[in-house]
This record gives sequence, C-alpha cells and structure tokens, in this order.
Amino acid sequence: MLFLGFLSWGQAQFVVQNGAKTEVYNNINTAITNAVAGDTLYIPGGGFSISPATITKTLHWVGHGHYPSETGATMQTRITNALTFTGACDNSSFEGIFFTSNLNFGSSDDEAENIKMKRCRVIGNFSLRAATSGTPDLNFHISECVVQQLFANNGSNCLVEKSIIFSYMNSFVQSRFSHNSINVGNTSNRVVYDCTNCVFDDNVWSNEWGLYHSTSNTFYNNIFQSSLPYTPPSDSNSGSNNIYNVGSANIYTDISHSATIYAFSYDNDYHLKTGSTGTAESDGSTVSIIGAASDGTNAGIYGTTTPYKTIPYYPHINTADIATKATNDQLGVNINAEAQNR
Repeated sequence: MLFLGFLSWGQAQFVVQNGAKTEVYNNINTAITNAVAGDTLYIPGGGFSISPATITKTLHWVGHGHYPSETGATMQTRITNALTFTGACDNSSFEGIFFTSNLNFGSSDDEAENIKMKRCRVIGNFSLRAATSGTPDLNFHISECVVQQLFANNGSNCLVEKSIIFSYMNSFVQSRFSHNSINVGNTSNRVVYDCTNCVFDDNVWSNEWGLYHSTSNTFYNNIFQSSLPYTPPSDSNSGSNNIYNVGSANIYTDISHSATIYAFSYDNDYHLKTGSTGTAESDGSTVSIIGAASDGTNAGIYGTTTPYKTIPYYPHINTADIATKATNDQLGVNINAEAQNR
C-alpha cells in the first residue's frame, strides 16, 4: 500500500504511516488533519496547496524530490503555498520536497526545536523562528538543500551543511556553516548579516562574500573568489587555511546554464573546477582548490565522505512504463526502482 501511494498516476494518494498502521487519503489536507503527532506523511509527485497554512503537530514529511532529472517518472513533490510550523512542531523532519513559497518556523512564545530538513528546495524566505529576542538553542539542521534567504532571528546552535545557498544568511548565533556552495549577488558584498560566534568551514564563496554587523566569526578552509572577508588583526572575525583570489569563472565545473553565477539551474555542475588555483592565506603561495577542505576532500557540497545527493533516501522510482490497454486480460507494468544506503 505504501508503494502504491508513491505512484502519482491518476488520483494522488497521500500515505500516513504510524508504525505498522498505514492509512491512504485522496487529499493532503485530510491526511494532515487525521495524522497524529509523530506520523510520517508520504506525499506523491505534483503541486499541492495546504489549508490551513499553519501546522501545529510534529510530522515527518517525505516527498519524491525536486530534481527534474530524478523525478521524470513521479513528478516533483511541490508545496505551493507559504506555511508556518508552530512551536508545537518540535522534532519534525522534511525530505524531498520543493517549497515554492515562504517557510516559517516557531511561535512568538514557543520555538520550533530539533527540526531537520534534507534534500529539499525552498524558493521563498526561510525563517527558523518567529521571535527575535534572546538567543535560544534551536538545534535546526539543514542538509543537502537548495535555499534562498535564511533568517535565524538570533537563534543558536544551527547547522547548515552541503547546501546550495543563493541569498544572505541573517542573524545566526553560535552556528556552523559547513561544505556549502554560497552564490550570492546584488547585496553590496553583504552576505553574512548580523551573525555572531559562527563557524564557516569548507565552504565555497563563488561571488559576493562580505560581512555586515557580524563579529567573532571564524573561517576555516574556505574558497573565496576574491579577497578574504576579514582583515586581521583589526577585525574581530578571523580564520586560517582559506584560499582566495580564485575568480568566479574558476570556481565550478560548469555554470553556463545560468545567466549569472547567483542564479540556480538544475543543469549546472557545482563540482569544483579541476586545475583552478588561488592564493593561500598562510603564505600567499599559489595553491590548488582541489582537496583543500579540512578533511582532505573538496570544499563545497561535493566534499566529505558523504557528499551532496539529489534524491531522498528511500527506494526511488527511476522509470515507469504502464501499458494503455490490456493484452490477454493482462496489463503490462514495468517499474524500475533504485535503493540507496542514505
């Protein structure tokens, strides 16, 4: 039944799973209403509007993904309206969903904590909390996503890793940005806004990179297309083992499918460009940008021993060929699926 719920031909089916119990619904709003806290909601391919647009329970949201190359048989899973997840949504998770509008988390008096978002895309503003006073521990984890603006509103202990970022990062406290590809333009070199005591390690800064009202941040093993974003010893921000003066044209293997480096395209190749060099922060020597991350892999999304992937973790339907009519009372169905270990 769960497998059938994944298939998106005919009427969309939404599967709600609670342990061994599985329920199937024809409407996403009914599925959300009937789900209880802690349930997993499997969403098929297609575009869906959710009403009411405020979610007040912990759920685990699973879609088919957003990369067209991987969703030809199922379609992208898209949520088409802005959503708010209140502080009652602690411990929720999201994977393989394309959010085409704004996402807001938390309530004015109750933070949404321990949220995990993986292999999703968010086009609108992405706010991790509603309030701005205090510096609460959010434990918010964003991994292998494509995102625009990120607003932490002074939230702390957030991790943003192996993600492709196309706008500024605002008001993070004591958080970490690791192995991201950061492609920002038209901000007057203001990319990191009002961030304090954050660590930026093994990231690629392909265009603008500047700091604005941001203090006591550290930068390790990053690649910068131009100069360093801080000036020691007069600056409270610091770092080591960074590579700079690479040039935007020398960062990625192929971004020719975008009009500018700060516009996303599914057809671009965000692997680092082999043969490119930059200036070593340590001694001013010319060094390769390949293998320069702190763990010996590459900076950016394709570093680490578990690099960026485009599809959700569960068995993924690659192709589906269904006959239009029966032959000898049998309908031909040929479905190809691929499992993966993460």
